[in-house]
This record gives sequence, C-alpha cells and structure tokens, in this order.
Amino acid sequence: MKSLGNLCKNPPIMSEAPEADPRQQIIDARKRSLAGCSSARHAIDLLADTNSFTEYGLLAGHTTAVDDDGPSDGVVGGVCDIDSHPVVVAAHDRSVENGTHSERNMRKLAKLITIAVANRWPLVLFIEGDGSRATDPHPVPPIVNYTRARWDVLEGLTEMSGWAPTVAVSVGPTSDSHGAMAFLCDLIIATPDAEFGSNINSDKPLSSANAAARGDIDVLVQDVEEAVIATQQFLHYWHDDISDFATSDTASSIAQIVPDNRRRAYDMRKVIAAFADKDSVFEVGAAWGESLITAFARVEGRSVGIFANQPLSPRAGAIDSAAADKASRFVEWCDTYALPLISFVDNPGYMVGPEAEREGIARHHARPLSAIHHRTVPLYTVQLRKAYGLGPFAMSGYGASRNMPELRVAWPTVESGGMSLEGAAYLVKRKEIRGAADAVTARTIRDQYAEEMRDVASGVRAGRTFSFDDVILPEETRPLIASMLRRSHRDLPSMKVHHIDTR
Repeated sequence: MKSLGNLCKNPPIMSEAPEADPRQQIIDARKRSLAGCSSARHAIDLLADTNSFTEYGLLAGHTTAVDDDGPSDGVVGGVCDIDSHPVVVAAHDRSVENGTHSERNMRKLAKLITIAVANRWPLVLFIEGDGSRATDPHPVPPIVNYTRARWDVLEGLTEMSGWAPTVAVSVGPTSDSHGAMAFLCDLIIATPDAEFGSNINSDKPLSSANAAARGDIDVLVQDVEEAVIATQQFLHYWHDDISDFATSDTASSIAQIVPDNRRRAYDMRKVIAAFADKDSVFEVGAAWGESLITAFARVEGRSVGIFANQPLSPRAGAIDSAAADKASRFVEWCDTYALPLISFVDNPGYMVGPEAEREGIARHHARPLSAIHHRTVPLYTVQLRKAYGLGPFAMSGYGASRNMPELRVAWPTVESGGMSLEGAAYLVKRKEIRGAADAVTARTIRDQYAEEMRDVASGVRAGRTFSFDDVILPEETRPLIASMLRRSHRDLPSMKVHHIDTR
C-alpha cells in the first residue's frame, strides 16, 4: 500500500481524455431519472393538473455516481396544482430499494413538508415501502444526518395536522417509518394491495380491509386511479365552490325515505344523498363504527361535514364505543378546517350491556359531547325519528352543553325520551305484561302503551315545549339549512386551533 508521502512525491498520471460535457451529463441524468419511478410518476400525473408539476430532487440518487441507477432515490416529489389550487405531493416507488427511506429522500420529504406548512398547502403522499434503508450510505455532504431528517418529516406531519389537509394513499406494503407517516395524515386511502405492519413481523401484516374495520383506514379503493379520484374529491372541500351546483335527483322524495312504520329500518345514506348537492357526498370511515355515518358534502356549493346515525346498521344506529370515537374525531376534523356541521339524528341511545362495557363505553361515550362543546363552527341538527337517553346529546350536545346547536329542528315523526317507548312500557306495565296469558297478549299491552306515549313524545308536543327550534316537513330541510349556511362565513383561523385526534 502506497503511503500518503509516496502519493505526494509520485502523483498518479491523469488521463488526457477530455472530461465529459457537464451539460450532457445533466441531460443524461435527467433522462435516466424520468425513465425510472414509473408508477410514482404515473400517480402524480393522474393527480395533478396538466403540466403543473414542479419536481424537487429529480437528480437525487441513492449514490453519487453519474450513472446512478436509483432514480430520484425512490421518492418523486414537488408542487403541483389540483383544480388550479396548489398542492404538495410526493410518491414512493418500490422499484428503487423497495421504496425504503434514506437520508436523501427523507431530506427531500422534509423540505416538501416545510413548504406545505409555510404556505398552508394540502399535502398528498403516495406511500409504499419497507421502512428505513439498512444499506443507506453516510450522507455526502454530511449536513443533516438521517435521524434528524426522519424526525423532520414526522414532526412536520404533526405540525400539518389541523393546519392544512394531509392525505396518505397506501398502494402496497406500508411498514415502519412509512406506516408512521401514513397514520399521521388526516385521511388514509388504501388499495387492496396495501398492508401495514413491521419488517420484524412481516409474515403477519395487517390487510387494508382489516385496517379499515378497525378505523385505521378511511377510504378503501380498488386501484391507484380510484385513489386519485378520491383524493381530488376530498381536497375539493378545502375550498368552497358556490358557482355551480345542482340538487339531488332524489331531493323531492326525501320524505318517502323514512318508513311510516316506526320499527322499520331505512338507509340514512339515502337521506344524506337527497339532502346534499348532487354527487357531492364523500363518506369516510364507512367500514368502522357502522352505526354512524360521517361524510363531507356540499349544500348549495358550500362545504359541510355531516354525521348521522344509521338505522340500517346491525346496532340500529345505537352509539357504541367505535361510533363515539368516530363522531368526536369527525367533529374535531371539521372544526379545525372551519367546516359547518350537520347532524341527522335517529338512534335508540348509547349501547349498553356486557359487550359495550368491555369495549369501554363508559369512557368513550363522553368524547363526542366534549368535541361538540369545544367546537367553533356552526352545528345544525335535524332529528328524523327517535332519540333516547344520551343519544341526542352525543349528536348535538343539546341539554348537556352550553355550546348549543345553532339550529335544532325535528321532523313530525320524532319521538324523544329517557328510553325507548317499549322500554318505558316494560317498566310502567311490568305487572300486566308479566301476568299476561301469552306472549301475544304481552306484546299487545306493551304496544298499546307505547302508542299512547308516542303521542306524548310527538313532534308537536316537543315543539310546544321548545325542545326544538321548529318542527318542519322533510322537504323543508335542505332550504332551511341552506339559508343558515348563507348567513355564516367560512373563515379559516389564522393560527392552528388544534390537531385532529388520532384514530
């Protein structure tokens, strides 16, 4: 081995071949990078307005070699427009080192998130990868170490929460630091190929369907194309669009959706679709807390958040622990982004019993009441049919919060009380029901008393006692709420109000 002294005395002979044209090197490197990461670039091309994407770090590779074969170091990112509005976007690609995180691509992500925070622009991340890159070389030059860049990304996503919308689209294995990034975003969209877990336990990943059932995934789609459409639709609610809207095709028949038979279930999604602008409803968390529906929508072009009980669910709209968490998170979500809230109420109250207790209903039940109390946006609540016990409190805060709903109205079909009419019948007529000759007679006694009490708990009687601001016909619901929305102004706070609660 030559010593340093020998090298100095006898310097190596330099080649006389002319150096490559640096301009041509740049052109060639650009071509190689643009030819790689095809899936990531395809996703961004689908998402962004035509010719609006400005890329950051195109030449970044996983080595410093001129002919590096890791285009963009596996992360394509920059700024673009979606419907003429600025958005920051980045996409991982598993064709480069399995989509793993390196010092370089983490610094790239950190800068993009910094831009999103500084300008209050929405952030979209197409996430796929196996966490940290074990073979990552030392940074050259050593300005920021990998650990710092990693925490810059995670801290930046935390700062984005409650400041500007963030969307994670999981299109494949999402492990370790990739999973941390995804679950720090407001909205998670996942394809069937998405899996969640750790490289340490990679033989037992969590499927996207199972993750959705647990509340970890907000929207399930079939492929990247559907994910892009869902992302674009979600970001629409960041901006009001009152220039062009149309009523739903079913708006005139909203009264027919709720059956005359009070014991028959119906699909609350049909009520929401009839109420909102045509094709404007975007549901989130459909596979989780199924007794409660949460959705973004528009009413006369104005963005709103809608949460509603689902009588067609297995629990008939009763609020369990999952539904309580789902409601509180959605209220906070809308509140931080200044979206007025609308609730549709039809539920038998909170779930009770051993299963509900095991799920922690005693602790979870208070969360929606707290979220509604602390909200700063208007709340308009419509009771369609029943609301017993603490049910109306969870859906409007009425009676349990000083922050009352700005408008609380009822349809003529409402019934309210401390418990169901049938439950009250069992208490009041307990001796007669138990002494009945047969089950048919017992049910008759129960039902007769329930009908008597139904009149006592009717919409007209509730209106007489000022339990509601008004009792309206179903077809009056949309015009009334729309008039209230026109009187309110949506102003995003100049400072961050709070973060959005984790799932």
